[in-house]
Amino acid sequence: MDLFSNIGLGLDLVLNWQVLLLIFGGSIIGTLAGTLPGIGPSAGIALLLPVALGLPAGPALVFLSSIYLGTMYGGRITSILINVPGDSPAIVTAWDGYPMMKKGQGGIAMGISAISSFIGGLIALIVLAVAAPLVSQWALSFSSPEYFTMMLFGFATIASLSDKNYIKSIIMVLFGLLVGMVGMDFISGFGRYDFVPELYDGFDFVAIIIGLYGIGEVLFNVETSFKLNIKKENVKLNSIFPKWKDIKKVTASTLRGTGIGSFIGMLPGAGGTMATFLSYSTEKSVSKEPEKFGKGKMEGLAGPEAANNASVGGALMPMLALGIPGGGGTAVLLGALIVFGLQPGPRIFETSADVVWIIIVGLFVANILLLFANVFLIPFFVKIMYYGQNYLGPIIAFICLVGAFSLSYLVFDVWVAIAFGILGYILKKLDYPTAPFILAIILGPMAEDSFRQSMIMSRGDYSIFFTRPLALTFFILAILFLVYPVIKRKFKSNK
Repeated sequence: MDLFSNIGLGLDLVLNWQVLLLIFGGSIIGTLAGTLPGIGPSAGIALLLPVALGLPAGPALVFLSSIYLGTMYGGRITSILINVPGDSPAIVTAWDGYPMMKKGQGGIAMGISAISSFIGGLIALIVLAVAAPLVSQWALSFSSPEYFTMMLFGFATIASLSDKNYIKSIIMVLFGLLVGMVGMDFISGFGRYDFVPELYDGFDFVAIIIGLYGIGEVLFNVETSFKLNIKKENVKLNSIFPKWKDIKKVTASTLRGTGIGSFIGMLPGAGGTMATFLSYSTEKSVSKEPEKFGKGKMEGLAGPEAANNASVGGALMPMLALGIPGGGGTAVLLGALIVFGLQPGPRIFETSADVVWIIIVGLFVANILLLFANVFLIPFFVKIMYYGQNYLGPIIAFICLVGAFSLSYLVFDVWVAIAFGILGYILKKLDYPTAPFILAIILGPMAEDSFRQSMIMSRGDYSIFFTRPLALTFFILAILFLVYPVIKRKFKSNK
């Protein structure tokens, strides 16, 4: 069947009140799961999987997919409102979203992020519908050398994330690499710095970000007696929603983020986290006002949000067409496909067309529902912040501690969150950037594993990184990203 016939098939299956109810329910559940620190897409889908097993394959999978998309929307809510990222991709949202909230522009930040998320998700789903079988075959050409050089490219973006003090950024990168090394070595199986059994798998990344951003911010605000800049007039409808000029201002950032998210999302193991980091660094690099990033810059919010939601459509490509999950959420979805007796691969578009297209069209509907739900809930969230700002500190601390405990139901994770919360407070006092630290924790273990696998593949020959076209391309891009900020500063100084 051609594309329009397939879309028609999907519409016939989706335009059923029971399926629409499942999509709506999944979207709302996913949004709520995304707002809770430590839940995220993997846990959100896994918790509802037993419920889905009692449904037919198509409706069950579109329900679970709606949860997946909803978590991407939900993670931004607590990032913007209280600086507590719901999951790792939402970290970047907090960098400019929360400063906007502190300035009394929380509603505008929520609106821009919702619209950017919608555009990113919509375009990525169109790409998924049109090009999934072809693009997924191309993704097979990625192996360890390509992943390692892509990680180098990720590290190179630290140059654009850094402000004037590069020494502090380098210190934070090294500290992040050290923290990322804790736990079992992937290749040899030996433990590193695992002084207690809880560290065999390393520090839980979500516990780190809960402490660093949530508890650290609470401690800093208590010391400075900080209050949100929300006045009575800020709660009126005409001042809550983003204006048309704001939307036009972030259009280019949204489209760039969509392209990055779609591309990174289809690479197994990369996921929304790396997509948001790369999108943010790209926006800061091309901006004429890079010094305003991290202080409430709209472009720094719009690009990563679009990239985050676009990564959903991208991640579904290798999952459906190759049976390769792009991250934790798609890994659970892949398990659900197999449980229902479906075989992911290039032939799934022919043998199980009804299931594939109910998922794709269902996600289109979920994306629209989530846009309206998130936009119309903006006044509700802003009013909560206005009337509850005097009690924010204890509420945020409680959410952080409960979220940390819910990761593995271990008190150890609570202590990790508290320790990194104190660290986050100290870093903020000393003006050390946290972005390079977080990026190093994420990319460090991935880069090490990919490098060692590449060395095994090539029997110790380093030329493997320069003789493969894609690996060489990423290596050159990494060099350009490192050199570009230096050239840009010299060019400005010569003016």
